[in-house]
Parts: sequence; C-alpha cells; structure tokens
Amino acid sequence: MARRTSRPPTLSAVDLAARLESGSLPSVVVLAGAERWFREEGLRLVVRRVLPDGDSGASLLRLDARRPEDRSGVSGAVDELRSATLFGGAKVIAVENADQAAGPWAEGRKSPIRNLTEAGLAADTSSVLVLLTARPVRGKSPIPAAALVEAGALVVDCRSLYDAPGSWQRGVPPYEHELSRWIVRRLAGEHGKQMDLADAHAVSRLVGSELGELDAALKSLALFAGSRQTVVEQDVHEALGATRTDPAWRLTDAVAQRDLDGALTLLEAAFDRGVPDGRGGQVTNPEPLFHFLAASLLGTWRRLLAGAEALSRGETPADVAKGLGVPSFRAEGFLAQCRRDPADLLARQAAFFEAETGVKGGGVPARLALLRLVVTLAA
Repeated sequence: MARRTSRPPTLSAVDLAARLESGSLPSVVVLAGAERWFREEGLRLVVRRVLPDGDSGASLLRLDARRPEDRSGVSGAVDELRSATLFGGAKVIAVENADQAAGPWAEGRKSPIRNLTEAGLAADTSSVLVLLTARPVRGKSPIPAAALVEAGALVVDCRSLYDAPGSWQRGVPPYEHELSRWIVRRLAGEHGKQMDLADAHAVSRLVGSELGELDAALKSLALFAGSRQTVVEQDVHEALGATRTDPAWRLTDAVAQRDLDGALTLLEAAFDRGVPDGRGGQVTNPEPLFHFLAASLLGTWRRLLAGAEALSRGETPADVAKGLGVPSFRAEGFLAQCRRDPADLLARQAAFFEAETGVKGGGVPARLALLRLVVTLAA
C-alpha cells in the first residue's frame, strides 16, 4: 500500500494577520498561490509588521523576476537585506514571480525560489525578503513548500477559496463554504460588524468570488450599516443589489417574468438613453451596451436555470431561494419565475452564444443582436 504524503506545514492566508500579531517573523516569507489578492494583502501585512511607522520611500523595494530591467535588482536582493542591517533601518524586499528568478538563483539542482529562500535566511538581518509566486503550495507544479518550511521560511498558502460546499461534503447548507466564512471574518476583523454565513453567501452571489471586489463591497456594507453592529440580509441587497430603478435590473426582471412587451420597451429606452454602469458613468455606445446588458441577462438566466433545476429535483422552495442568495422579501417572485421546464431554459440559453458570436464577428449590429436575444428569452 502506497504511503500517503502529508501536506507541508504551511499557513493559510486567512490566518496570516493573526500569526503576525502573535508570532515572530522569519527573514523570508513566501506568499504562494493563485489568489493575487491574498498575495498582495499578505505583503501589506508584512510591511505593516516590519515598518510600523510606514514606508519612508526607500524601506520597501518591489521587484519582478520576469522583468529584464529588474533582474539585476533580484540578483542583489540578499545584498540589499544585508545592507539594511549595516546601515540601520529595516527593509522589506518583495520579489514577484520569484520562482522565475534568473542569474545565480537559477543555478544548481534547486529551484530559484528555494535558492533565494536559503540565501535570505542565511543573511543575518532584521529585514524581510518576501517572495511572491502564483504557483501553488500543493497540486500541479507546486513550490517546494516542505523544504522551504524546513529551512525556516514562513510559507503562506494563497490559494483561491471555494464558493460552494466541496463535493465531498454531504447534506451541508449551500452557504457552508470557505468564501462565506472569509466574508464573515473580514467584515468582523476590518469593520467590527457581525454577519451570519447565509447572508455572507448572499454577498458572494451578488458580487462574485473576486476578493478585491468583495473587500470593496464589505466596506460599502459597513458604511451602510452605520452604527449598527450586525449586518442583515436586507442590508446586503439594499447596499449591494441592483435597485428597481436600475434599467438593467428592470430589463432582466421583465425578461425573467416573460414580459416581452415591457422588455422591448426597456431595451429601446436603454439604447436611446444609455444605462448607468454602476461606477458613476453611463454606457451609451451600442457594443459596450450590448455586452453590459447581455452579461446582466446571463447572470439572471443562470440563476433561473439553477432554481428551476433545484425545484425539479424536489428541493424545498425556501432552500432553493436561500441557496441562491435570494432575500426573503424577493423569494416569492423569484420562485414563481423558476417554475419552468429546466430543459426549455437550457435550450434558450444557447441564444447568448449566438448573440455574442454575431456581434464579435461583426455580422450583426449590437442592437439587433440584443433584440433577438430578448425575444428568444422572453417570448
């Protein structure tokens, strides 16, 4: 029987802030994984720990091992660490794409990131070398995490978070996942607000799984809640959801309700007057307007399809609405829209591909393509 390999003793990115507050910091920190926001946040936390009074302008040096103009700087990164000790004042030297470092770090049988780590640990310094890479701690083409930890580095696992329960989890609610737990933790840690997992799941359904956008959304939620310590479901949808006066929301709602006449009237008004882009601007040009409205329609359609499939499997209406992040005060209307044949919804979804292909190929004007799409969906 084959021996099972143990996971390297790395630190989860979500635990880094607590680790930096309570533990000592080695002279090399490796931030590895696909989630760029975690890597950037990890670097920010390390800088705050090493430079509590802020960066004076020369205390933080950022280099990219892939850029030819930075290669000499990467080669001298360890010398920079030593010079910080000689001349006083701590430094943070951050090397992006450290696994691709050229020069002396690419020589020998060891990987560049391991060579950099061992050289950085050998430098007797109070400064810190931060190595960033998109390569994972484990999985396909991982960094040598176990060797780096054994050498003395702090290795932080910056992988992306699951936004749904794992396939190995049976009978758990749809909001029991890593991303909703991160949202709850981030809202409490950064803004001092409480939220339950079901409402955190609603945030991820509205905003998506990109941590930068979620972080910005949590700031908005905290401001919206004001002095209240608890953020509730209605706050989420009032602060982050589309409003009934939003033309894109009204169009997608009319299509979901199969109100063809209303949808066509709203579509004509959108192309005549434009629609807000959610960032203070206005989308007016036909092709960007097509992509903006088609994306809104596709999001609504996928949610309808997921709801229709769940109902057809015999799931309770309450569980379906909650699992898809629909607030209780909109659940009845949403479930009424979902009571359709999933096969019919899936067949109509092909119209999105046809519309996008027509516009991208240049053979169909954007306005006509969206008109055809709306007719196919709402008829």
